[in-house]
Amino acid sequence: MNAYSEVQSSGTHWPEPRQRAPILEGLEKQWAEFAAQDEAILSEVRKNYVLPADSSVLNFLTEHRTIPQILLDAVPQLKACFGADVVFNLRAPIDESGSRILYAAAMWQGKSQDVRDALAKFDRDWWTARAGQAAGYLTFTYELV
Repeated sequence: MNAYSEVQSSGTHWPEPRQRAPILEGLEKQWAEFAAQDEAILSEVRKNYVLPADSSVLNFLTEHRTIPQILLDAVPQLKACFGADVVFNLRAPIDESGSRILYAAAMWQGKSQDVRDALAKFDRDWWTARAGQAAGYLTFTYELV
């Protein structure tokens, strides 16, 4: 008896290429849905924060996909702590080591003690419990104007 067979198979039956097309179509649809969701979130960020004219912040938000949702979740708490009329600027400078951190800065026109108190309340009431989600890439701060 000859144990050699000219046709050998692993026992796995792979689909023909034409059968894989619906799978790829589904992935393409999912990617399009993800892209639309990302753009919608970035649009909401633009409504609630002032972004610089350059692309540094948008590039940062694209590279750190959890940060835009954190920014949106922070809006009600920021308004509660700092006031509904306070403007928040986003900036993502490069530090001396070449890293970027996103800063969400309240543009404060009042007394410095008042803004420190507002930031402490925001940290205590909301941010401290969620800061780990940002993995050190997001800082809430203020600028006196």
